[in-house]
Amino acid sequence: MSNLRIRRRDASARIAELSTKSGKLLLPNFFPVFNPNKPVVTPEEMKRIGVEAIITNSYIIYKNEKLREEALKHGVHSAIGFDGIIMTDSGAYQLYRYKGIEISNKEIIRFQHAIGSDIGTILDVPMSSDMSRREAEEGVKTTIDHAIEWKSISEELKGTLWLGTPQGGPYDDLICESARRIAELGFDYYGVGSIKVALEEYNFTMQADLLMKVRRFLQPSKPVHFWGIGLPSSFSLFVALGADTFDSASYALYAAEGRYMTPERTIPLEELEELPCSCPVCSKYSAKEIKEMEKGEREKLISAHNLYVSVQEIRKIRTTIREGWLWNLVQERARAHPKLLKALLHTLCKYRDELEEREPVTKRSAVFYSGPETLMRPDVLRARKAVERMRAERYFRTSIYGNVPLGLKYTFPFGQTVSMDEEVEDEPSDEEMVYSIVSYQFGVDAAKAFKNLRVRRSRKTGMPRDVYSDDMRVGFIRPQDGFFIPSLEGAELLVKALPWPACRVVVKKEHEDEVAKGITVFSNFVEELDPKIRPNSEVIVVNKQDRVLATGKAVLSASEVGYFEGHPFVIIRHHSMHRG
Repeated sequence: MSNLRIRRRDASARIAELSTKSGKLLLPNFFPVFNPNKPVVTPEEMKRIGVEAIITNSYIIYKNEKLREEALKHGVHSAIGFDGIIMTDSGAYQLYRYKGIEISNKEIIRFQHAIGSDIGTILDVPMSSDMSRREAEEGVKTTIDHAIEWKSISEELKGTLWLGTPQGGPYDDLICESARRIAELGFDYYGVGSIKVALEEYNFTMQADLLMKVRRFLQPSKPVHFWGIGLPSSFSLFVALGADTFDSASYALYAAEGRYMTPERTIPLEELEELPCSCPVCSKYSAKEIKEMEKGEREKLISAHNLYVSVQEIRKIRTTIREGWLWNLVQERARAHPKLLKALLHTLCKYRDELEEREPVTKRSAVFYSGPETLMRPDVLRARKAVERMRAERYFRTSIYGNVPLGLKYTFPFGQTVSMDEEVEDEPSDEEMVYSIVSYQFGVDAAKAFKNLRVRRSRKTGMPRDVYSDDMRVGFIRPQDGFFIPSLEGAELLVKALPWPACRVVVKKEHEDEVAKGITVFSNFVEELDPKIRPNSEVIVVNKQDRVLATGKAVLSASEVGYFEGHPFVIIRHHSMHRG
């Protein structure tokens, strides 16, 4: 069974629960780095700020004799005073910085398990953008060898979630080979190793490229951790591209330099006349008071403020995923730095197909036009391609989607897009509306399913509700997004009109009765399915003989199903054994 349970989707992001031995962690999330030798913000203070998980360095603990003994005797949570979820680094950063550590890969892996780490890591070889080809090849070989070593002893390490990080530096073929080999070994968690120097130079494009290249090889049922990402303004972009967690000491490193974080940028403290924040630190002190403090106290307070900003940004991102406006936030944050905007434009252009595969088909929030990159969003591109294939008697013109059939006036995303276009005054007829919506959702053949259409409208709002074909109720138009939700009778008519296996999820014979009774369709129930199914698609669940068992909403993309063992795939709306 997967340790990950997806609750909500937007872009390639997911609100998910990760099960660890210390409890569940809500993703996306941020792991501040805690250095036990320099506790600028203590674990107790981190908890008060809202930190749910931290990362600390197992090699630093190992090297400190007193701390090592305490961690081995009472566990790492007790040793450093944090009762939340703890990830431990293996000492890879020390290996990168100092070119060597005094412990083997197997020893540090076993040590992390012995001290009770919730998430442990192998000793990989971090890389920089200025690394030579030969150095990168050697680093990749060492990383893979260490991953194989972990696999050889993994049976004795159960209870800890283990993270493997592909490497490769700036070399595409090495990145891909490393990711493929790491993915084959069955880690619980994957890392993406941020490329040093490039990261320090705000080369977000290289970082985004790395994430997308590695992601192609990773199982989508496992969480993805992006090492060293600590600028809050960049969190939303990398979450939208598929990263679930980040770690960084930037909150403390920037504070040591006198830099004050905001969600958009960092500002030298000496330039601030007032503090543009209402966190407990900024509510208690003025800019003048903090500037006049001793360096150590000033550093501590700015570190705490910076951590508040990081935690707040992660919470905001989770809210946007739930409400369906993550891309809007990404576009807003990208305006904070030209290199961030460059990375967004580059990624939307280069990886449009990969991004579309995980993009939900409908959302709870509107699409806001906020710049030319809006036209490149995967949800916008998909909608534009779909209407290009449709035929209608009447259209309305949009600057974002081109010519749109008038029947889609109230359907997502067309009716939920906020742009500079004029309001559409013409109203679609009931027939125009139903035929356009079912063609848009299920394909142009779906229009053949229904005849002699009649729509019952809401007395209160006047908007369309129940849909009838030959006086038989075949579904309803959902008010919030204008999507057609088929009844069982409507699903049966659609199945007759649509080619196999369009819009279908075919379940295995042994699960037919369960599904017909309304049981959720889990990923392991699925025998065959339409490869075009995306999160939030309305689907028809059938058996191998194409008999309709149920209708419902997809939670995963078709491409993800095979990777999620025992995860909900279709949430059932109507089921055949309940009829009548």
